[in-house]
Amino acid sequence: MERKLVAAYVSDIYRDMVRKTHYGVIQAAKRHNIKILFFTSFSDNYSNLQYTSFTKYDIGDFAIYHLPDLTKYDGLLSFDSYMPEIFIEPLNDLKREAPCPVVTLGDIRDFSYNVVNDQDRSYMEIIEHLIIDHECTDLVHVAGRMEMSFSRDRLNVFRKTLKKHNLPDEDDRIFYGTLWYDCGPRIVNEILERYKSNQDKVLPDAIVCANDYMAIGVLEALEKKGFTVPEDVIVTGYDDVIQATYNDPSITTSAQPFEQVGKNSINALVKVWGGKKVPHVIAEPGIIQKRQTCGCEPKNVYKADNLRESYYNTILRLGQLSESITNIIISLSNAANDDEILDQIEYNSCIGTGFKNAILCLIDDWDKQIEINSHEDFKDASFSVVCGTYNNKPIKREKLPKGQLLPDELMEDPEAYYLVPIHHLQYFMGYFIVSPDLEELSQTNIKSWFINIGSMLENWRLKIQLKNSVDELQNLYMTDMLTGLYNRRGYGLNFEKYYNQAIKDNSKIAVFLIDMDNMKMINDCFGHDEGDYCLCTIGNAMKAASSGNEICIRSGGDEFVILANGYDEETAQKYIDKIRKIINETCFNDNKPFDISVSIGCYITIPDQTSEKTITEISEEYLRNADTLMYIEKKEHKKKA
Repeated sequence: MERKLVAAYVSDIYRDMVRKTHYGVIQAAKRHNIKILFFTSFSDNYSNLQYTSFTKYDIGDFAIYHLPDLTKYDGLLSFDSYMPEIFIEPLNDLKREAPCPVVTLGDIRDFSYNVVNDQDRSYMEIIEHLIIDHECTDLVHVAGRMEMSFSRDRLNVFRKTLKKHNLPDEDDRIFYGTLWYDCGPRIVNEILERYKSNQDKVLPDAIVCANDYMAIGVLEALEKKGFTVPEDVIVTGYDDVIQATYNDPSITTSAQPFEQVGKNSINALVKVWGGKKVPHVIAEPGIIQKRQTCGCEPKNVYKADNLRESYYNTILRLGQLSESITNIIISLSNAANDDEILDQIEYNSCIGTGFKNAILCLIDDWDKQIEINSHEDFKDASFSVVCGTYNNKPIKREKLPKGQLLPDELMEDPEAYYLVPIHHLQYFMGYFIVSPDLEELSQTNIKSWFINIGSMLENWRLKIQLKNSVDELQNLYMTDMLTGLYNRRGYGLNFEKYYNQAIKDNSKIAVFLIDMDNMKMINDCFGHDEGDYCLCTIGNAMKAASSGNEICIRSGGDEFVILANGYDEETAQKYIDKIRKIINETCFNDNKPFDISVSIGCYITIPDQTSEKTITEISEEYLRNADTLMYIEKKEHKKKA
């Protein structure tokens, strides 16, 4: 089969179950010569913290799904099970409009092919194992967050199974958790409160949790209150995450066929491309894992060595990841330019991150705070590879052809890549192309790494913006608004530099003072606009006559100053003559009914290195000396007048 290109919408790639599904997709894709690009976001739907005030962050995260031009793809996969609820409808809109075959994983949509875990069957299997094999008749359910479809499905299966076996299924047997460990203490307190009035028992026969994380949280909370599992109460989970295997006691759960679901999604596309019939829903059953929390596996079976090694590796990776983030943060503080920032991101992108390849691409004008709300917003967008590592070597930094998201070498190789959005709140900056070691992504901290990259780029943007603002203010502070020359402050700020250079070179420093002779007459006879014309003409002549090393200043009114190094009397006179010539030519060319006359004094000296005067005293002294020489010439001009 000729090579196909498939886009995949995914979220929360660090989740154990998502990782396993991706592994199945990647393996099947390689077997069928399919290039997979995972468009990846992150979400917090495992936490009890509702970041409702951060909804603008979701706009920046969701932008990654607008990125691909689906007319260029042969298929689209969408991993809906662990998408945040806020993304589901916008994603459905994108999928409905997709011009290529669409396969939804983990949920059922009427407009796509669907590959799911047969959760009803496998979840019922756990509950019936408790009812039939362990003779449990009093069961409670810890449900997940109700905005998640699988939470609703598992709750329905719990109720249906109890009814099937004629067991009580009152509403107060349902306790609502968060899908994460942290809800355990609250849930246990609520269960104990329910049974407080029961004279026969303080706990139910079994606590059926909608996932393994909540089961572990409940188990830990029970143990802190002095209860023993499974002796006092049975606890079960669902999903068979790695923590369920290594927990003490290990969690009875159901191993969902995540890897096979991933493979089935690719196989479905292959059949569609081949013109074969594909069922609307492909369901793959899970496998029950009977372990210690139901009593099927004896507690003398320990996996402490495996657990210890797993935690050691996780802690080691977290330390390396923390070092990577710290290095980049420090480099931002010390960076003098964009290249230094990008060099540090490049250097640290494969340290502790689990990324074999990592390439950062930024959208043109990323620093202009771009908000993306549809694919049309990307219509005229171009991206540049700004830094990164590919096959253990620095990637070529280049502008990508319009419409191309990956460098040629990455598009041509057989590897799958993840495109992760880099943004600050709602403002999209670009994306990281990564090829992660999926076994290394079991920690949520990798999300923080990407968020830190976006935050650091935002801080750098603000730093540059602040510097530009300061430079602009500094320029306004030192600039004469009429002529564009330095104002009087420019003399004080530049004098020390020229003075020190003259000492270093043992050369002369020159201070010119220029004063217009007939300013009052022109203002009185021709108006102040013509007076301004004269001032601008003198300023322009000073700049035009300069060789480039002179500092030209309007010190106030009709008075000007020039600061220069390396001048002697001859070069100074040539400079003065050139200024007068340019002034005269300008007046003549502009057909002015007046001439502009200036008096110029030039003080030239080699600085006295033994002087104990302050630099301010010296600069004012030089200016007075130039002023004295200027007035000598002004008297001569008055005599001639």
